[in-house]
Amino acid sequence: MVTAPMRVLLVEDDRDYAAMLVAELDAAVVEVQMVGSVAAARAELSRGQFDAVLLDLGLPDSNGLATFETLHASVPETPMVILTGNTDDGLAALAMQRGAQDYLVKGEADASVLVRALRYARERSAFRQSMLDRESHFRALVEHSYDAVTLLGPDFRILYDSRSIESLCGYTPEERVGKAVEHRLHPDDVAPVTGRLSELVQTSTPVSFSYRFQHRDGGWRWGEAVATDHLRDANIRAIVINHRDVSERKEAEEALQRSQEQLRQAQKMEAIGRLAGGVAHDFNNVLTAIFGYTDLLIDQFAIDDPRRSDVAEIRRSAERAAALTRQLLAFSRKQVMQPRLLNLNEVIRNVERLLQRLVGDDIVLQLDLARDLVAIRADPGQLEQVLMNLVANARDAMPDGGQLTLSTRNERAETAADTRPGLAPAVYAVLSVADTGTGVPVGLREHVFEPFFTTKEQGKGTGLGLATVYGIVKQTGGGVYLESEEGQGTTVLVYLPQAPGSSAISDSL
Repeated sequence: MVTAPMRVLLVEDDRDYAAMLVAELDAAVVEVQMVGSVAAARAELSRGQFDAVLLDLGLPDSNGLATFETLHASVPETPMVILTGNTDDGLAALAMQRGAQDYLVKGEADASVLVRALRYARERSAFRQSMLDRESHFRALVEHSYDAVTLLGPDFRILYDSRSIESLCGYTPEERVGKAVEHRLHPDDVAPVTGRLSELVQTSTPVSFSYRFQHRDGGWRWGEAVATDHLRDANIRAIVINHRDVSERKEAEEALQRSQEQLRQAQKMEAIGRLAGGVAHDFNNVLTAIFGYTDLLIDQFAIDDPRRSDVAEIRRSAERAAALTRQLLAFSRKQVMQPRLLNLNEVIRNVERLLQRLVGDDIVLQLDLARDLVAIRADPGQLEQVLMNLVANARDAMPDGGQLTLSTRNERAETAADTRPGLAPAVYAVLSVADTGTGVPVGLREHVFEPFFTTKEQGKGTGLGLATVYGIVKQTGGGVYLESEEGQGTTVLVYLPQAPGSSAISDSL
């Protein structure tokens, strides 16, 4: 295979020295084009491609380092070898710092040294260009990647951010460079993130982690990252982090978890309801016998007979037991209902005075009732019981007084579905009972609608108030939900479906 000669531009104003160099070089190895000035060199370089330039720094139209800088700026990709006299070593070395590939002392370099210097210069230049191309390719990949890429120094400060970082967090790379890695991290995530990065530094094993960060718009987002220390050389050691916004996935996972938890809770309540219904049915049979025999027995005693009052006390105890049975039946949705079309606002107004007496003087009762509330189909007596139970429960949560707000509104199932899974597609009249009381601890919230569950002192509650509410509302085809913050208060939301074929029933507002 025949190799084409290397094309070299010799820039030298000493014609005798230039001719001597050309004579020494093998034309089959090196093809030389001679010029005597910077202007002529620039003209030749603009017309053709050269593999290298042999450059004397002292020329008629330019002298010193400016000679090299002028030509190098014209063709930065072409390797240049400096020709220098014995007194110009410092200047030649300075030119090499600015990008020259090598320098040769005139009169000391024979043809073989000259050819070798030119070949090495070309190879070094080609290698450098290859590295620049690879760097450019890598940078293009990084800059156009969906993931953001961050480089951290040993002190965990940001050395570099790809452009994708701005779409991730709202800040430009220029705004972030120099900041510590915990910049805009959630305070609770700083220690876990720096801990994982320290683990990477110690073990050189890639690590992954999730974290929360504050976007420029003020909102908190979820990020997911993989960190490695693959970027190493003699001059730099950096941690490479690939990260992306996973907020939507986190929200979907949390929504799924909430739905699964609510399904589990609904299944548990259904099982408890079946058990409560069975117990109430059997207990009713026992109470029927007690009522029957006390009625027979009481007629056998005179009015002034002490035994008559004893039998009456037995009957009163049985009546209290029957009331508990009715509450159990309400929870299990087996209570007989007498539903009719209702306006929820009217039901609230009918018991407003009673509710005011129930809460006492230390609690402000406020009504915020929406106009044009959709009609519902329910038993008015049972809805009054729902109101009484919810208000009594809210009152007990405010022993030092406070505010109790009863409000109503219309809401579509599509709107509620995100936070109220389990509601059938429909329009609902929503009752909100909000207090400013002590709130319900997180660990107890899933139990509040269970029969006989209570946080009150012994003897101060049966634990059936909210269970009864749950059963009555479920029997209407609706749902009941609790929202609470410890020390902030509690809101119970009751969803009652619009009666089929109805619209709004006007009230007396």
